[in-house]
Amino acid sequence: MTGTLPEDKGTYVLIAFASQMKRLEIGALGKFDIVPGFYSYAGSALGSGGLRARIGHHLESTAAPRWHIDYLLQLAAPIEVWYSTENWKLERRWADLLSKMPGYRVPIPRFGSSDYHRSRSSHLFYSKHRPPFRSFHDSVRTKFEGVEVRRHCLLPQHEEPGRQQLGRLGAALRGHF
Repeated sequence: MTGTLPEDKGTYVLIAFASQMKRLEIGALGKFDIVPGFYSYAGSALGSGGLRARIGHHLESTAAPRWHIDYLLQLAAPIEVWYSTENWKLERRWADLLSKMPGYRVPIPRFGSSDYHRSRSSHLFYSKHRPPFRSFHDSVRTKFEGVEVRRHCLLPQHEEPGRQQLGRLGAALRGHF
């Protein structure tokens, strides 16, 4: 793990890896098949404690899910976070950027976008391969002048998560936040 997440408010993309296929019930959204691969979730942390508190919640609170991502994290292990400390809600715009990245698809309509009642858009994206931070970073810099995206790795870039490693990672993360 590299450094700690700031307490500043901001927007984030949480990258998680699912190692096996499993059917998962996600609150009122229903039941979905989660296939092995990488899941990227765009969210915002504009409340008390900012990014550190929100990401910390996601990493620690899968037993009593509050947000859609909390359900997914019962099966998928978080491996990295991309974030910005801009104090305005960018999550929908970041979801739009993710939707246009090559190799991404929407696995669950309306996932994480309940705030947008008339939208069928999703804030969750699936890829078979680990998402490239550099591509996302460059897209954000092109679309949003002055917005800087940082990366917080929970698992080194060159390592693919295995079951044993994910168990150790989960235990380490509980003490990290």
